[in-house]
Amino acid sequence: MIRRKKPFNTLSRRQRRARTQHVKNLIYRERQRCGGLHYDDCDSENAEAIAAGWVWTWSDVLFLGNSPDLYWNAEIITIDVARADIAENLVFEEAHAMLNQSQQEDEARMDTTSNFNTNGKVISHTVIERARVSYPQFDGLTYFEYIDKRLAEVMRDNPPIVTHGYRIQSGYRSGIGLQIIVEEPVLTREIIDSAIHSFLAGEMPLVPQVDKIMKQTLFKQPGNKS
Repeated sequence: MIRRKKPFNTLSRRQRRARTQHVKNLIYRERQRCGGLHYDDCDSENAEAIAAGWVWTWSDVLFLGNSPDLYWNAEIITIDVARADIAENLVFEEAHAMLNQSQQEDEARMDTTSNFNTNGKVISHTVIERARVSYPQFDGLTYFEYIDKRLAEVMRDNPPIVTHGYRIQSGYRSGIGLQIIVEEPVLTREIIDSAIHSFLAGEMPLVPQVDKIMKQTLFKQPGNKS
């Protein structure tokens, strides 16, 4: 029988304390790299990547809560990343709804070929790039061509309104899920620490979810033939 891991908030207090203590130790061990307030699995001080043009706009971090049995599993992103994520999700929903069930299943299908070792055992699979279908409801574009076109239109003509703040994410097995949006063009360790301090102090606003009005406005944009 496969035992699925339970969400963190459904564990006993003793189990939550033990996991929180592990994260506390992890933060302490990595204090020279991460600063001592949070743990970031990414290397935010990668000078070579920054020199090559890498822009730090999101990070997944762990930090302690205000009680010994709580830690936060947070995605911290810039406001531009949040805006692009919302637009992309809504455009995908729009394009998906414009396909019938057979077309949806075909677009979701992934063709692969098996790779064998010297003993004839399958050891991996390689995705096969297949020809994409053009659809009349997309004005002759393929599914992904239409998505790219609509995304460009939305970001140009009707970008989602996004504010800084936080959202609680449910169902996380490691800590309590959290998304923090910062009103900055790029991230730094100082910006991340400042956001964490603001959240823990209760000084950060709650970010509302995208509502139906936003979806209706998006779906009525020029280029939508539904």
